[in-house]
Amino acid sequence: MTEPLARAVSDKARFKALVRALIQYLKPYKARLLQAAVSMIALAAIKNAVIYISGPVIQGVFVNKDMGMLRTIVIALPGLFVLRMAVEYINAYLMSWVGQRVVQNIREDLFTHIHRLSIEFYWRKRSSDVMSRVINDLNNVQSTVQFIPLYGIRDVLTVIACVALLFYINWKLALISLIVLPLIAVIIGVLGKKMRRASAESNVIVGEISHKFQESLQGITVVKAFNYEEQAIAKFKVSNDAYFSKMMRYLRATAMSGPIMEFISGMVLIGIIYMSGKAIFNGTMTTAQFFSFVAAYVTAYVPLKNIANLNSKLQQGMAAWERIYQILEEKPAVIIKASTRNIEKLDGRIEFKGVNYKYPSRDTQVLKDLSFTINPGEVAAFVGPSGSGKTTIIHLLLRFFDPLTGRVAVDGHDMLDLDTTDLRAHMGLVTQDTILFDDTVYGNITIGRPGASMDEVADAAKAADAHAFITAMPQGYDTVLGERGVKLSGGQRQRLAIARAIIKKPKILLLDEATSNLDTASEQAVQGAIERILGGRTVIMVAHRLSTVKNADKIFVLKKGELAETGTHEELLKLGGVYKGLYEAQT
Repeated sequence: MTEPLARAVSDKARFKALVRALIQYLKPYKARLLQAAVSMIALAAIKNAVIYISGPVIQGVFVNKDMGMLRTIVIALPGLFVLRMAVEYINAYLMSWVGQRVVQNIREDLFTHIHRLSIEFYWRKRSSDVMSRVINDLNNVQSTVQFIPLYGIRDVLTVIACVALLFYINWKLALISLIVLPLIAVIIGVLGKKMRRASAESNVIVGEISHKFQESLQGITVVKAFNYEEQAIAKFKVSNDAYFSKMMRYLRATAMSGPIMEFISGMVLIGIIYMSGKAIFNGTMTTAQFFSFVAAYVTAYVPLKNIANLNSKLQQGMAAWERIYQILEEKPAVIIKASTRNIEKLDGRIEFKGVNYKYPSRDTQVLKDLSFTINPGEVAAFVGPSGSGKTTIIHLLLRFFDPLTGRVAVDGHDMLDLDTTDLRAHMGLVTQDTILFDDTVYGNITIGRPGASMDEVADAAKAADAHAFITAMPQGYDTVLGERGVKLSGGQRQRLAIARAIIKKPKILLLDEATSNLDTASEQAVQGAIERILGGRTVIMVAHRLSTVKNADKIFVLKKGELAETGTHEELLKLGGVYKGLYEAQT
């Protein structure tokens, strides 16, 4: 099989798979779709009735001057138009309802699925690209689901009804008029492929444009400080120009279909008029039949043109649906077993046995045959140069990733056998980059323990040395913090993060460079808050500043993913190895 043919077969199979996946979202609403289909059939029948009587009406009223027929038409047509209006409203309402409901379900499934994926997915995908799919692509899918069946099926039924009427009136002329159908089908097929390809490429570039916007807005301080505005604008223009080029490919294909159809249909109509004229002259066709035939042909042409225009929307929607479906097809890197063990009570013993790990996006191994034990209630610190694997240990304990080989155990249980949600419920985390949500202080502290009482929240805040500055705010614990907690200083954000961790009453507390981004005064305040909450918990500290780990029960020194030294602060200084070199460099 040649490469172009193989690609065509693959594209066709992929398109069928996408259609099947989309149909699964339509299945629950079969009753509504059936009602809409009935209304579409009724609408096509009403249109056909109007077309069929148009010839006799023109003949009777304007040629034969039949006053009785004129009165009948004046009385009957308004009722027919009212019925048509009601059927069109029902049709539009039902398909709008189905379209909105389907997209609502896709949006919920997409949001749920994204939250079920492993951290590795977020390292591979830009958040701006995901947002582009959730917003822009989903809007295109909504248009496809809502309007393609609404107008597409209605127009197809109208065409079928008109073609049947053409054959009823004059089958010979009907066969000639059908010449247009295969030509239109070919045009739609050829242009459709071009439109879908151009639309898919433009959707990718929209994600790139979103990324450029988000990146510049989030880094606007650096952009301004380094006079980077012109370079940022230049890079944005490149993506914007690329989007323009791809969209013009799509729009050229869209614009081409209409004029081609106009030309073909016009040529066929000329042929019909010529042959009809000869038939009327020969007496084999009446004037009324001619008017009805032309009315049916023109009525069929308009929906045919609409179908060609809808094809562009269909291709755009299917290209967008493919980008959304790509995310729905993503599989979590961390596989949760069907049968897992729950932990009602946790002592907090942690063991790494021969653990090896390499991030999917990197070539070098991060951890190499790492083994250590941390007993319940111990404070253990991991130190070492950047890239030595310290934070990876935190990620493995939270089971963001699984070891390639080796075993991570909690209280003697392999983490692969434990319920991940249950395990994380016993853990508290404070990172160097504090993430706060655009919510109240209360809402941010209770993320790990929804429904906690205000007294419990206040106790956690006091333990984290945060109660004083919270109560000094205008609305206290009901103060909305803004995006990423912009209303707070770095030290205040970090103390809220500590309160959020300890309100869970975790048995294992994970501190990942919890004070590294703070000034000296804030560091001392946060460090004091941390030291007050250490008792009775197993604590894993990842630290760059060695002054924060001097009181740890165990200090593990990592170098290039391997355990270089282990001991207390004093023991490691006496050893005169890697730790002493790091400590002296800092002091």
